[in-house]
Amino acid sequence: MNKRNNFICIGAVHSDYILRLKQNYFKNRTNPINQEENLGGVAFNIAKMLSFLNQNTKLYSLNCNKMQIKEIKLKGIKFHALDKKINQRYYTSILDKNGKMILGLANMDDYEKLIDHKNLKNYINKKIILDLNLSLNSIKYIINRYSKKNYICVCGTSAHKVYKIKNLLKKIDTIILNKQESLTLTNQKSINESMAYLINKNKKLNIIITNGKNAVNAFINNINYSAHPPPTKIKNENGAGDALSSIFNYFFCNSFDGLDSLNKSICAGSLQASGYKFSKEKYFQKIVKLSKSIKFKINN
Repeated sequence: MNKRNNFICIGAVHSDYILRLKQNYFKNRTNPINQEENLGGVAFNIAKMLSFLNQNTKLYSLNCNKMQIKEIKLKGIKFHALDKKINQRYYTSILDKNGKMILGLANMDDYEKLIDHKNLKNYINKKIILDLNLSLNSIKYIINRYSKKNYICVCGTSAHKVYKIKNLLKKIDTIILNKQESLTLTNQKSINESMAYLINKNKKLNIIITNGKNAVNAFINNINYSAHPPPTKIKNENGAGDALSSIFNYFFCNSFDGLDSLNKSICAGSLQASGYKFSKEKYFQKIVKLSKSIKFKINN
C-alpha cells in the first residue's frame, strides 16, 4: 500500500471552532463550554489524511492567511489558491457534553462567490476529491472538465448543498453522503429508496450512505452492501465522514477492492468519532483489528 497516488482535493479550508458543553444545557440561558480551534474544512481534512498516508496530495481552495498556509504545508500538502483575496469563512460546531452534535453553523458564503477557475490545471489520470462548498457553476465546471480523464469522488458536505450535483451524477465515480444528504439529493423517504434512485441514475456509481452509529449502506463495484459500524464511545462526531472518505479513497484507488475499502473506511470513521490520536505506526493496526468485528450483508 505504499503506492503514491496523485490526489487533488478541491473545496473548503478554514477555521473550525468546536464548542463543547460542560454539562446538561439550559435553552435560552448561558451555558459553560470548552472551546477548541483547528484548521478544518472537508477538502482540507481529506487532504490532511491522504498526505498523512504518504500520498502525493494537492489542495485547491480560496486563499488563506500566512499561518493557515504554513500549517497546510507542514502537513505535506501542496496548496493552490483559487483567488488572491483572503476571505473570512469558518465553521462552528456545538456539541453536547457527550460529543454529539447539537448544531453546526457554517459561514461559507465566500466560497460561493468564486467565478475564476484559471488556477485549476488540466489534470489527467488523477484522483479528484471534491466537496460541495464551491458554487454551483464551479462544481459544474470542475466535474464537466475533469470527469472524462480522471477519477471523481464527491463528498456530500451538507444537505443544503447536494443539489449542486443533482444533474451531474452520470459523470461521478464515487459519492459519499450521510442519510440526510442522500434523502435531500434524491427527494426520497428512506436510504433504500435513495440508493435505488442513485443506482438508476448511474449503475457504475460507487455509493456510500452513512447513518451515524446505526448503519452504512453502500453500492460498490455493482454489489449492494450494508453493515453496522463497530461500537464506539463518541467523543466528537466532527470529521468522522471526512475520515471515512479519506480511507475509502486511499484503499479503493490502490486496490479497487470495494469490500475491503469499505470495511476499513467504516473503521476510520469510528476511530475519528472516538477521538483517536493518530500514530502512523499504529493507525492501520487499529483499523485492521476493528475491521474484524464488522459483518457485511449483501443485499439484492
